[in-house]
Amino acid sequence: MKYPIKILSCFLLIILITSCAQEVEIDTGDFVPRIVIEGYIENDEYPWVNITNNQEFFKDINLDFTSEEGIATLLNLFVMDAEVTVTDGTTIDTLEFMIVPEIFEGIYVWPPVKYQGSKIIGEVGKSYDMKVVHKDKVYTATTTITEPLIPDSVWVEYSLKNDKDCWIHVRIHDNPDEYNYYNCYSKRLGKDNYFTECLLCLWNDQFFNGLDFEATVYRGSSFTFAMDTIESNLSDIGQYAVGDTVILKVLTMDAASFNFWQSTEQSNNPHSNINGDALGVWCGYGVYYTDPIIISEKP
Repeated sequence: MKYPIKILSCFLLIILITSCAQEVEIDTGDFVPRIVIEGYIENDEYPWVNITNNQEFFKDINLDFTSEEGIATLLNLFVMDAEVTVTDGTTIDTLEFMIVPEIFEGIYVWPPVKYQGSKIIGEVGKSYDMKVVHKDKVYTATTTITEPLIPDSVWVEYSLKNDKDCWIHVRIHDNPDEYNYYNCYSKRLGKDNYFTECLLCLWNDQFFNGLDFEATVYRGSSFTFAMDTIESNLSDIGQYAVGDTVILKVLTMDAASFNFWQSTEQSNNPHSNINGDALGVWCGYGVYYTDPIIISEKP
């Protein structure tokens, strides 16, 4: 009889606990409207800046720009009347506001709205000042394009469980003469619409300064926007598969940019490098693209 008694006791305990449970209410605090500035300049590329209005935590955002709700999102979320300039100290580039027309045809592009430069092309080692003027408020920031990192070698390691899943490995040499900050994105040709951030690849060289080290590249996916991939399968995030052709986008950045991205992973109050009452980041990247990595059958 001892087992039925134990089961009955557990059942009564569960009833007691659940009967005492109360509905949990999450206090997200008072909503304070602010603009969010997200801007980038990479080596060999024009600068671009995306400006949005921050949104309440539980507010639905419809990104189907072929629908009336999506058009409403476009008008309410994105700031379209700002003045944005970038300078390298010599040339001033006034960024032009643009909407990517493909979004109205159901083709997913991010960002669908941005301010695009046309005069300044990013150069390694140079610093760039950004200035945003909106509704009589001024926001400024400075960033630097750091020296890109070229991996010493790149290879594929296959899963021990099956012959189809795999990971990409890189071996790099860290510069001992400076602090370095890294990240990595990847794109599967024919599957992904754009480069997505890899998992666990935002590092500094605190523990391997000046050393050779090996890193595993785990495929990431955007959890914010469901249309980040043509073939989206959340069950295999972290892995690549036989048949994939992958390009890695290896990034370096300055300390302020790294501190911002690291803080977004650790808290609800990111360390923005933008001066003024705005959220976001103005980020310079030193970029290196690998040759296409063709993942063939396991040897």
